[in-house]
Amino acid sequence: MFGTVGRDREPAPPVGRRHELGALSAAVAAAAAGAAQCLVVTGEAGMGKSRLLAETAREAGARGLAVAGCRAAELDRLSPLVTLVTALSGSTPPVLDEAGRSELAARSAVPYRQTALLTERIAAYTRSRPLLVVLDDVQWADEATALQLRSLVPALHDAPVMWLLAGRPLPETSAMRTAVEGLLESGAASLALGPMSDEAVEELSTDTLGARPGGGLRALTAGAAGNPFLVRELLRALREQGRVLVEDGVARVTPGALPDGFQARVARRWRHLSPAARQLTQAGAVLARPFSVHEAAGVMGVPVREMIPATEEALAQGHLVADGPLLRFRHDLVRQAVYDGLATPVKHALHREAGSVLAAEGRPAAESATHVAYGARRGDPRAVRVLREAADGIMGSAPGAAADLLMRLVELADPGDPDRPDTVCRALAALSFSGRMDEARELAEAELAAASDPTTLATVRHGVAAALKFAGRTPEVLALVDLALSDEGVPPVNQAQLWALRAHTLVDGGLATGEDPGCEAADAAGGEAVRLGEAAGAAAAVTSGHTARSRAALAAGRVEEAVALAERATRVAEHSGGEARWHAPRRWLGEALAVSERFAEAEAAFDLGQKEAEQLGVPWAVPRLRGHRARLWLAAGRITQATAEAEATLNSALSLGTPPTAQATRTLLARLAIWRDDLAGARALLTAAHRLADDGVRVADDELLLADVLLRDARAGSDPEAADRGDGLWAVLPGWIRPLCYEPGLGPDLVRIALRAGLPEQAERAAEASRLLAVRSPRLASARAAALHADALLSGSPGELRRAVGLWRSAPRPLALAGALEDAAKVTADRHEALALWEEAFTVYGTAGAVRGAARARQELRALGVRRRMPRSKDRQARGWGGVTPSEMRVVRLVTDGLTNRQVANRLFLSRHTVDAHLRNVFAKLGVSSRVELARLTAVHLAEADAPGAYAHEDRRS
Repeated sequence: MFGTVGRDREPAPPVGRRHELGALSAAVAAAAAGAAQCLVVTGEAGMGKSRLLAETAREAGARGLAVAGCRAAELDRLSPLVTLVTALSGSTPPVLDEAGRSELAARSAVPYRQTALLTERIAAYTRSRPLLVVLDDVQWADEATALQLRSLVPALHDAPVMWLLAGRPLPETSAMRTAVEGLLESGAASLALGPMSDEAVEELSTDTLGARPGGGLRALTAGAAGNPFLVRELLRALREQGRVLVEDGVARVTPGALPDGFQARVARRWRHLSPAARQLTQAGAVLARPFSVHEAAGVMGVPVREMIPATEEALAQGHLVADGPLLRFRHDLVRQAVYDGLATPVKHALHREAGSVLAAEGRPAAESATHVAYGARRGDPRAVRVLREAADGIMGSAPGAAADLLMRLVELADPGDPDRPDTVCRALAALSFSGRMDEARELAEAELAAASDPTTLATVRHGVAAALKFAGRTPEVLALVDLALSDEGVPPVNQAQLWALRAHTLVDGGLATGEDPGCEAADAAGGEAVRLGEAAGAAAAVTSGHTARSRAALAAGRVEEAVALAERATRVAEHSGGEARWHAPRRWLGEALAVSERFAEAEAAFDLGQKEAEQLGVPWAVPRLRGHRARLWLAAGRITQATAEAEATLNSALSLGTPPTAQATRTLLARLAIWRDDLAGARALLTAAHRLADDGVRVADDELLLADVLLRDARAGSDPEAADRGDGLWAVLPGWIRPLCYEPGLGPDLVRIALRAGLPEQAERAAEASRLLAVRSPRLASARAAALHADALLSGSPGELRRAVGLWRSAPRPLALAGALEDAAKVTADRHEALALWEEAFTVYGTAGAVRGAARARQELRALGVRRRMPRSKDRQARGWGGVTPSEMRVVRLVTDGLTNRQVANRLFLSRHTVDAHLRNVFAKLGVSSRVELARLTAVHLAEADAPGAYAHEDRRS
């Protein structure tokens, strides 16, 4: 019985192998119809051959074929015909019974007589039913089996037999290789299993874990180079070890070495290599990048000539592949497993040798220093010097790599080393800015327990507080910062860092603590950070202080001041470089520019800020920058585009494990869902955001309260109980006006909601907040329009509402204009005026993608006797390349590079639905109907855009 092929008794269909499975299924159907078939399936170990064979055998049995098969073992080569005989004895009933096997053995001295017997037995068997013969792992099959196959397959070309042979690439001298080549020349079909696509790997990961893999898991599985066995075994081992965490359908992995179970599986595959070849792979695993034979020989301390046979063996076995003049592992996961399998003393010795070899080869100092770090011992002055110099050299450009070196420096430093506090401080900063919060907190807590002097205490407390801030733990951050600042003898540099952290924390979460509703304390703390930082020459603290003051000014409604402070912070960071750039000041500059309604400049700042963050290796800044861009698109009335950016932000935040960004983005997505009239989706998003708040993530509470009020109001039409008083939001107005600064149109919205709910006192508070914004930012057109609009709603004056409409027309916020048009249309007594106002509101809402508002306007138009079709949104209207948005252009570039929609979604942290929507929009705008046409037009467009003097279209920033 063919039950040994495949690891599971009833294996699931192979993920990512639909094309290959289809080819095998067609061959089974042909065999069932009476046609002889022969297929040869090849692929390296772990590519899913056995799983495909098992599925094919299952289908064959379902179609009425008898199935005879076996998997060859390495020792089969010593026993003539054992592979073929085992297979033919395994069917039900057996093709070869005990008598047949005895007769076959009696003819062993005359192979052609054995062929005749086998041909006769198989032909007789297939007169009653078709037969599938499956031989797996034929690279181990014995020579006699190979010779018999070469004769049997053509001899049975009229019988309903399907031969299915599967194995790894066969050596040049293999008898089975000769047989297979002969079969292929005679008409056998071949099926080569290459690496799975990124899309298929994600599907396999989702199938294995029951959740979509986050960025960390995708990066880890990428090391398998598309090998399904390695992917599946790695994920299972991680899950068994309890290192896979699932949140909101996304699976994340906790840091650590590869699981022992996975290492053991890889070690079993390595046992066939000679000692010299194992040495070669161990040296390559330590070097951790494509390496030369010369470098590997140097690490192992042997002459190059001794490595040549080992190199040829490792290449022939497929463990290593040639990469130009260098060698590399076919699968980085295997390299990591080989490395993790080395004993610690061996690792240290090989790293020391690698550091010396690479330094002699003239490799970058940071690379050789990395090996020195692993091979160094405590008290080694040379190692400490090399590591510190290398970390200083890359601190401003690669915080992740610098963190690795600095963490090793901390390990090597004695507790009484006077440089230790500075090293710890720099390590904490590098860990935080490279998004490694768990490591930062672990280091900080360990150092905090041992610290005694003020400098060390302040340094460590700042590190712990920074990690807590990334986790959104506002009260704990403020308590720890205040404790650190209360100590005597804290150096000015540390004080500056602590004041800057306090300022940003107050802006983000001051409302949650009730400590700073007007952002005055945040502004003062930022100013103190700037003063102390300038005195101490700490550019990073100065940059952070300026950005905190900019954010405080913005939250208080002083928009012009916010722009000036953000520009100052950006200049300091650009001039100073290094750690000052890690604070991503362009993020805050873009935010201030967006609020001041300089949308094009804001978008440019966000794009440049994202590129800088990616170049610097500061991953936490990327989702936040994308979140700001989503707000920008909402302000500009581009709801579809805003939703796409917000989805990308949320996926990225979940992958990186940044709860505050995830919470704020869910809140924004909920508001976008309300605009799209997806109230169930909005409710689910807000429920998830509230769960985070209940777990202690206390950042941007005002936005969560605001979204709650907006959703209750949207649901009030069908649920009278939904019109809640919303005391939490109304209670902080007008002292806290940050939401209105980002979107001045929210002031009139809140007035309208309060009046509709019968809450006049709350309506007055919302109107007063709008007036405050207009007073503090008199040049902001939206602020003036919002203040007039709010007062007009309180008074109910048709004339004032008409004036508000006029002011909103001068501001670039279409959704706020549409709201004013609605309000004016409701109070006018002139039917023609009402019709014109509703018409305009309907068009504005429709082109913005605001389905809910457009539906309201269309209902009013119907009441006036006018029927209208929903207009196309702004994201779909413009034609040609001028209408392709930056978000759409990012998708276009990857699609024309050959990526599938799912791969594009993974790369850009978008949903598959969003990528599909972007492509549909682009196809419509460019008038194309296929990816081939799109690729051709894109190539021409980019060539023209890159030509000297060409117009710099906005997509070139994407």
